Amino acid sequence: MAGVGFELRKIFKDETIHGKVKGVIYASMTTIGPTIMFMLLLLGIRYVMNIFDVPYKEQIFFSSASLYLFIFATMISGALNTISTRFISDMIFIEKDEYIPATMFGTIMIGSFAAAIPNFIICIVLFAKYDINPVFLIGYYLFGIMITVTYCIMTFISAIKEYAKITASFFVGLLSAVAIFFIAQRYMGLSVINCIIYSLALGFLLINVFLIYYIITFFEKSNHRYFEFLKYYIKYPKLFLSGLFYVLGLYISNIIFWFYSDIATVVTLFHVAPSYDMATFLAVIVNLSAIVIYTVKVETQFFEKYKLYVMALNNANYAVIEKARKNMNNTIHINLFFIYEIQLIITIILTCLSVMFFPMLGIGGLTLDFFLLLGIAYYAIFSMYFTVVFLYYFSDQFGSFIATALFFGVTVIASLIAIKLGNGYYAIAPLTGAIVGWIYAFLRLKYILKDINANIFCGILK
Repeated sequence: MAGVGFELRKIFKDETIHGKVKGVIYASMTTIGPTIMFMLLLLGIRYVMNIFDVPYKEQIFFSSASLYLFIFATMISGALNTISTRFISDMIFIEKDEYIPATMFGTIMIGSFAAAIPNFIICIVLFAKYDINPVFLIGYYLFGIMITVTYCIMTFISAIKEYAKITASFFVGLLSAVAIFFIAQRYMGLSVINCIIYSLALGFLLINVFLIYYIITFFEKSNHRYFEFLKYYIKYPKLFLSGLFYVLGLYISNIIFWFYSDIATVVTLFHVAPSYDMATFLAVIVNLSAIVIYTVKVETQFFEKYKLYVMALNNANYAVIEKARKNMNNTIHINLFFIYEIQLIITIILTCLSVMFFPMLGIGGLTLDFFLLLGIAYYAIFSMYFTVVFLYYFSDQFGSFIATALFFGVTVIASLIAIKLGNGYYAIAPLTGAIVGWIYAFLRLKYILKDINANIFCGILK
């Protein structure tokens, strides 16, 4: 995120209202721009299906099948990206940049292979048992691999400090997907569902080409040690588990409710819970602003204080170190509570507005009931994760691992209990897990900051 921070610091030097607004817009477009565009695309797909009178069963099948692809992609990239991010940081620090493009290709190969296995099995079962059109299945298989590759590559863009290029790549790729859909639908005689899946596959292929191009042209050379980063799974096992448990925790309540709840629906091979899944989607949207607030605060204020502190620890006397430490600690406390408070206000306001306007959009019943609590649950999840990121800064593998493991474990237990109690309790499960993980992460951060000089200095020596 250093590239975003550099640009934001330049923008926020302008103390006028225009400068502040410009900074917020830049932060929004470079952090959640791709997510917003993709969510708009999903809503657009639903609108197109209605316009072209796609049968409701086909719409549900497409949505359910796509949901599984996204979850596979997120889990696979989550298992890879935490370790690859640490490896990239270390290689940049010791000035061995040639490892970064090689690691990217290694990550792409592993991610593609990991995605290909479940996608292939799903396609075989859908063809053999449910007689799904193989033309659709080929596009579905390719789309699953393309989106996994996209999620894996995005980590490497941070190495070249060009987050804005992610947004530009998504814009061009998704715009191309829209154009491909209309061309295919008009001139190739394919069904609407087939046109959508192939346009998405080709659109994400284009996004991947752009992102890979940015990386390989930025670095002057690359070696062929594609899998050198795998050693870090042995060196930093708790870091890997921390990222894995966080990603699993995001989806585990949905997965449990798909298979064991009274709101589950089976669509061919896919188990889903439409009302809960839609409420989850809306809850994420309501809390997206947290990412922008976090980026602005951390990149414009904390990162500079952190860098000055580490430099002082390396070169300065005790008085200078203590001054830098106090400045950094104060910045952490102020910024964390600012994020907690402002996002809570935003979440509450948007939730109240949603109660008024969602029924006008046809969103009500169980979906609205779930959303009211899930909005707060995802606020707590994001707050927990931002706190865990500070633990990453201070190389606290154990603390970050325990925090996300608690989040995952408590969410699993709470979800199973909620099934026994009834659907009115379903949304409490992720909220409970997030609060437990968040409290632990916050207390752990306070503990680490008490003796931060020793923790950081020992980490540097290692």
